[in-house]
Amino acid sequence: MRWSAVLTGLALAGTARAAPVRTSQSDPHPGIHVEHWLDSAVPAKVALVRIDLTSAEIAVYATKESDRGITTSGFSDRIGAQVAINGDAFAIAGYTPRGLAIGDSTAWTNTHDTAALSLLHLRRVGERTVMVIEPPELVIAPDDLPEGTQGALGGRPLLVRSGAVESNFDCADPVTLACQRAPRSAAGLSGDGNTLWLATVDGWQSGSVGLTASELGGFLAARGATWAMALDGGSSATMVVDGAVITSPSDGIERNVANHLGVKYGALPRGELVGLVCAVSVFNCTRITGAMVTLDDGRVLTTAADGFYDFTNVTPRLACVTVKKTGYKTKKQCQIVDSGIQTYNSVVLDPGVDPPADASVPDGPLPTDATTTGDGGFGPDGGTPETGPGGGCCETGRGSPPIALVALVGWMLRRRPRYKGIGCLKSTRSS
Repeated sequence: MRWSAVLTGLALAGTARAAPVRTSQSDPHPGIHVEHWLDSAVPAKVALVRIDLTSAEIAVYATKESDRGITTSGFSDRIGAQVAINGDAFAIAGYTPRGLAIGDSTAWTNTHDTAALSLLHLRRVGERTVMVIEPPELVIAPDDLPEGTQGALGGRPLLVRSGAVESNFDCADPVTLACQRAPRSAAGLSGDGNTLWLATVDGWQSGSVGLTASELGGFLAARGATWAMALDGGSSATMVVDGAVITSPSDGIERNVANHLGVKYGALPRGELVGLVCAVSVFNCTRITGAMVTLDDGRVLTTAADGFYDFTNVTPRLACVTVKKTGYKTKKQCQIVDSGIQTYNSVVLDPGVDPPADASVPDGPLPTDATTTGDGGFGPDGGTPETGPGGGCCETGRGSPPIALVALVGWMLRRRPRYKGIGCLKSTRSS
């Protein structure tokens, strides 16, 4: 830490108000807009990237655990990202983030959300990315997140809440140095969830001493952010665009950090969703002929004698199939489909008949704590809306797959060599 620069920042904090001027802007890729700002009164330089989350050609990724502890540009290179920014504050020993970390749909070991941290989580829904910033008072476990969550990282402090800059910051926090001008990184979201802003402030340098947490919150709110949270600051603060570091890390070189956010532009290769439809069990699978399998995009297939279904050209996302067959209970089952590979999603049907459509409606009033019912409510087909539980694994809990299922998958590997998954959410599978 450069204490002389910090003291300089303290002295300036009470004498200058942010009056930033945009010095340059560019559109390196459709839906990705890059700007540089200068507040000469501080002085402070800010790199800002605005990202269109509705674009079918833009996807956002959080670091998976096996990629921990590398530089931001190293992460960008590893996943082929057009934009990357450093993530959560962390313990140097083991590069363990201070908050909950999820990457590649799997939670990192020994990471947890706490009441001191905000949480950003993301998932793919249809042709767009859905991102949410949760305030620190909501302590969230991985199972509380929406089904299909692919990435998450923590940050503190919360900078903008419901369009207003937070009014109280912990000036004594030695990690965030919230009331001192310092290098900082942050992420912000528009109220409609369609726009993501990533910002990095240079600091502890003669040309840019940095911003306080409040000043950075004000800057992002002025750009349109309704919610914003700080990422790790200090020497970790780094922004990369098209493989080049476009900020000036305070140490003069990039720092290895625990996790990151990356943004990729380009047509996402479609995936493939395949599986068997079996009666009662996948062990010695009795294959069901004539089952109607409906993908959530409206396509319908009917299983032949081999009991197999195969949907090609599936948008990468959490994809769900609903399987119906006379004499069996209808079942819906979901799996995350990744780009360019085959995802296996076998379905087991139990003998019986479906209950009447209104069988789940109680005779009397709903209890006072009842939540939304239907597709977004509690039940075997999914979790609650946006911030609610994400549902179980294949509607049977989140445990490891049975040995028999693994054996079946081994047979399927020999039959179809390019596949992913065994019918449960990716977060429940071992590698």
